[in-house]
Amino acid sequence: MTSTRAPAIRLRLGPSTRRGVLLVHLACSMGWLGVDVVVAVLAVTAATADDPFLVASAYTALHTFAVPVLLTVGLGSLGTGLLLGLASRWGVVRTRWVLGKLVINVVLVALVPVLLQPQVAEAARLARQVDADLSERLGRIPVDLLFPGFVSGTALVVAAVLAIWKP
Repeated sequence: MTSTRAPAIRLRLGPSTRRGVLLVHLACSMGWLGVDVVVAVLAVTAATADDPFLVASAYTALHTFAVPVLLTVGLGSLGTGLLLGLASRWGVVRTRWVLGKLVINVVLVALVPVLLQPQVAEAARLARQVDADLSERLGRIPVDLLFPGFVSGTALVVAAVLAIWKP
């Protein structure tokens, strides 16, 4: 009996093209980790600062830059990772470690508009109302903003470990 399985999709990239795609993938992935560090620093600053204007500035900076930059580097990493997977012997879903990296990437990118963006927008809205009673409203600013930089950064380190050791 002959197998009727469809052949695996496999792209052919020349050496120069593969190196270029890999460079973009690494730049996006390292940039993503760097953005997570900045998000964590801004969130910790906003959560621990005594100066209401510093708190407002940190939340405004998060609102201005976090979501668009995270989406850009996350989608860049996802797209180039898919392209590299389709062009390699590892495939995209053929091995558990590549599938794990794909799941990490998709989940982290999906969480940006679903969870992070609304929280950052609300925190920035509250922080723009800087006045004498800001200290009363600080408790309502989402402390959950402390988690994205740390959780996402840790997940990205796990993805890097998977890429290097290929369990």
